[in-house]
Amino acid sequence: MDELSLKRNFSYAFAAQGVALAVGCLTNLILPRVLGAEDFSWWQLFTFYATYIPCLALGLNDGVYLRYGGRDKSQLDPAALRSQFWVGAAFQLVLAAAVGAVIGLAVAQPQRRAVLLGALVYFWLYSCHNHLGYLFQARGETDVYSRSLIWSKGAYLAGQCLLLGAGAAGVFDLMALYIGATGLGLVCLWVKIRGEFRGAELRFALGAAECRRSAAAGLSLMLSNLCAMLVLGVGRQVVDLRWGVLAFGQVSFSLTLINFGLTFLSQVSMVLFPALRRVPEDQQAVYCRRLEDGLYLLLPWIYVLALPGRALLEWWLPEYREALAWLPLVLPICYFDCKMNLLGNTFLKVLNRQTQLLTINVCTILVSLALVAAGAWVLNSMTWVVLGMAGSIALRSLWAGRVLRRALHLPGRGQDGRDLLLAAVFLAASLLLPWGWVMALMALLAAGRAAAFRLKRKQ
Repeated sequence: MDELSLKRNFSYAFAAQGVALAVGCLTNLILPRVLGAEDFSWWQLFTFYATYIPCLALGLNDGVYLRYGGRDKSQLDPAALRSQFWVGAAFQLVLAAAVGAVIGLAVAQPQRRAVLLGALVYFWLYSCHNHLGYLFQARGETDVYSRSLIWSKGAYLAGQCLLLGAGAAGVFDLMALYIGATGLGLVCLWVKIRGEFRGAELRFALGAAECRRSAAAGLSLMLSNLCAMLVLGVGRQVVDLRWGVLAFGQVSFSLTLINFGLTFLSQVSMVLFPALRRVPEDQQAVYCRRLEDGLYLLLPWIYVLALPGRALLEWWLPEYREALAWLPLVLPICYFDCKMNLLGNTFLKVLNRQTQLLTINVCTILVSLALVAAGAWVLNSMTWVVLGMAGSIALRSLWAGRVLRRALHLPGRGQDGRDLLLAAVFLAASLLLPWGWVMALMALLAAGRAAAFRLKRKQ
């Protein structure tokens, strides 16, 4: 990938995440005031299900991303791509219909049943959009995928503003709008690729064979991604089971606030993956070290910038003061998840270490399940549930970093230990000091870390 293409991809990725940020701000800052605590909790439950249900694709889309990552359009067979897309879409439609029938019979509560069925409709549209999006990203055409996100998120933003202005912003109206906006994103990608597909032969046997190959290639990555999400997901589900949907909404609100940065970084990772696949093997360690050093210097500012944000949110959403009290506990989640998404996930996929990534995530989810279950049913404390999630996320990031350094033959430099110490200092200070003092302390530590790093490099 040439430098111009890489810059274009990053520009569109940043633009797409800018629109997503506007959507996130409106959704998480305005809707809580409009919907009320219970209805907003149902909305949070829909987005929770919508996050996990795409795993019904069974690794197909992840396999497309892995198989074609780093390859040019001229190297791919249009007939195989077209056949694979339509066979995969048909299979997922049948699967969604079957799961929907089970939900209709098994789930008695009307609101929960409606939320689950809405998530299934979203799944099919999202999965088709994701399939084409991964194909474009794998070929280094991330700008195409980002433009579809801009249209999708922009339409949702405009529709949400209209609903709010008309005073008609109900949970199920928002769900329908969210699903429709996802469909618009799919249409954008289809318009871009239909020229390639039009002249290509559609063959069921070829499509089924390609789907099997992609699913086999992507299953371990899909399971790894699922386990990565479940590290936090099991904690949220335990809160729902133990304390109900209102408590679920409170904890989810705090986690959603940090999701802005994580979503943005996942897009950066998508741009980096095909580019790093083209980097010579003897240069991968150099790029890994550069990225590791950049994160080491930038991520501590998360602890600084989030604190005034919390004060503003407490003023704007006083009824969510209890939810915002969890923010200091979840900020280490943001720190270590950012590091994992950009460094661990990206480079382990580049190195074809999906099996090791899966092992890390499976073990981490078992640790998370044990910690949050103990916090909920032994200690009867949501604080310990959230701390259990944070500790599990930190463990996963540190473990992945160790595996990555071994794979690239890079020596350790003690940065992981300093990351843990910084998190511990932040948590202790948040419990003992006013937020202004905590902000000043963390700014001093972040600046001191940067100064010490530059001094060591000069020596």
